[in-house]
Amino acid sequence: MIRSLVLLLLLLKGDPPGALEPLGRLDHPPIREASGIVQSRRYPGIFWVHNDSGNAPALFAVRRDGTLVREYRVAIPNIDWEDIATDGAGHLYLGEIGNNGGLLPVRAIYRLDEPDPAQAVSEPLKGTTASYYQFVNRAARFDAEGLFIERGRATVIAKYLDGREAELFAVPLDPPARLLNPAVPANVGHLPGFREPATGADLSRDGRLLVVCSYQVARVYERSGDSWELLSTVRYPRQGIEAVCWEGNDLILASEDRSVSRISERTWRRAPRADSARDARSRSPRIK
Repeated sequence: MIRSLVLLLLLLKGDPPGALEPLGRLDHPPIREASGIVQSRRYPGIFWVHNDSGNAPALFAVRRDGTLVREYRVAIPNIDWEDIATDGAGHLYLGEIGNNGGLLPVRAIYRLDEPDPAQAVSEPLKGTTASYYQFVNRAARFDAEGLFIERGRATVIAKYLDGREAELFAVPLDPPARLLNPAVPANVGHLPGFREPATGADLSRDGRLLVVCSYQVARVYERSGDSWELLSTVRYPRQGIEAVCWEGNDLILASEDRSVSRISERTWRRAPRADSARDARSRSPRIK
């Protein structure tokens, strides 16, 4: 009787059968390994996607179901592009932030003007280096796959494999650091409860909400003064999720298997705050 009542309550609650709602596929053959996604703030219905390392430097305008609108060549080398972000001034930022094995002493963030997907172009998109950053020594080097832009700086999220909480590192954009004088990334805190390898991130348009994803989990954080507070933890079957972005208050996720999925606001707001009471009580240090 009790079990039947619980099942009835769950049905009345109306939760979807799974956290990920399939939207479509990135079927354009050159999109071999989507590593970053962000929604355009200038062109409704457009999402920008790029590949990981080992692929040509290209940018793809797609719809939310993954169908291609336009492909652009980019005049910037793709050594290890890992994420893409945008700002409110019509710019896109490519995060040359991957650093597998800590082999690279200097990393970069590139900026380019967002193109109009309705207009074909014959020449590669030209960008500028928004900023370079270097590590004080080899021990300080970190890999990163998440990037967002705020407060005149880029913030990259370190990807750890040893169970440490993901850390936030700020890189100045104004004035930009140059190759001959790169910035040292400043540690500005960590993400409470995020102990998985962080594979993607995006900041909401109003700067209030931050989403960070891994292969099997996405977590939503809310700004609380100068801190990030964990709001929601959404788990899903392992699908190689490499990229996440906001679409309004919903989440759009792209996977290595080319699938595009959605986590609705209703779903992530109903998900538990954290995996444990310890994580639920966690708070990040002040953002410096």
